[in-house]
Amino acid sequence: MRRILGSCWLFCLLPVAAAAAGEPWPYPDHVRDRLVWVHPLVNYAFDPAWQREWERELVRSAGLRTNVGSVSTDDFMTLLQVNVTEPLGGGARFLYRLDWQDALHRDTAAQQHWLGFGLALRPGLEAELQTHPAADKEELDLRAGLLVTDAERARYLRVAVRWDDLLYGKKNDRGGAAQDESVGVQWELRWAGGPWELASEGSYGSRWSRTFADSVRSPDLAAASGRRGEGGLRLRRLLADGSLLQAGLEHYNFAATEERRDGDGGFAYTNAWLHAHALAVVDLSPRVGLRPEFHWLRQWAAAEGRLPFSHRREDLFPAVFAQWRAGDRSSWELGYLAVHYQWRHTEGDEDGYTDKVKLGWIFAFTPRARLQLSLSHEVDLQRFGGGNVQYQMLF
Repeated sequence: MRRILGSCWLFCLLPVAAAAAGEPWPYPDHVRDRLVWVHPLVNYAFDPAWQREWERELVRSAGLRTNVGSVSTDDFMTLLQVNVTEPLGGGARFLYRLDWQDALHRDTAAQQHWLGFGLALRPGLEAELQTHPAADKEELDLRAGLLVTDAERARYLRVAVRWDDLLYGKKNDRGGAAQDESVGVQWELRWAGGPWELASEGSYGSRWSRTFADSVRSPDLAAASGRRGEGGLRLRRLLADGSLLQAGLEHYNFAATEERRDGDGGFAYTNAWLHAHALAVVDLSPRVGLRPEFHWLRQWAAAEGRLPFSHRREDLFPAVFAQWRAGDRSSWELGYLAVHYQWRHTEGDEDGYTDKVKLGWIFAFTPRARLQLSLSHEVDLQRFGGGNVQYQMLF
């Protein structure tokens, strides 16, 4: 059991189009450690107060946040987001968004930067157009949409249609032909009324299918297809004493197929998971705060062809974090989180329990710029549980 839990479940590898027959399987397989990516969803998550500030300022100011943490001997979880919305006068705004996410709970890394402009059509309504100018022209993306806001730009709804790999059929070097255009919808939402807040973001509908008829330019790959979608939702209730209650839901789905020209080594792979949580942020005194949390996760994954398998998992993981404010600018956080897991796999089933403790230090350079450094230890397995660095700045 320790040998199994000590290995790493590699969840972020090369895109399916880069795989070739005889190369290692590019996606999660079977009895490797599936706990590795569950803990970071909790102990590497942004503090609820940081997340609320990021949502509130998203369409009215600029910000940067990064979150880097060790999840295994060879893997980091990496998140970097830069957001700029700069008024230019005359109702125009310059828009920029960098989004880099690479983590074990994602099948492929997301590295995109969007730049473009917004133009006011009337008070509270703007049209937006942005592009992702990739170095490889076949990967150029485009999105266009509308932004609706209140007068303070604290409540908003942004909806956009995105076209991924817009020039793929003309610019790829394999002679690939697009059978389905990769068109999807993307949104960001923040609503606040009285003690309630609602926030959501996501992107769905982006799917593609390609054929490679030229056996000279594409000697190995005959066809490939895939899709990716994800969304998140958070509902909060603010209490009179400054405490808050929050419930949230995240969904992720990914699929990829590959047909080899020699008929050997192709595959069809699907992966989806659903993560729900509930938490409370409570001040026990002016210096001491408490944040109990409860999380539930269910995953479905299956593959045919190169490495056939079927996998179902369910995880229950409670956690509690206590924070002590050492002064106006710094505080300490001590956390404990556990996972009870059930895995049902083609090669066998596993049930078990493991836990982790976290010690973190938080420093506020300004009320809008904060840093957190933390270390974790896996109690049950008696091993180092990873270090984490988080930074968020709004300007």
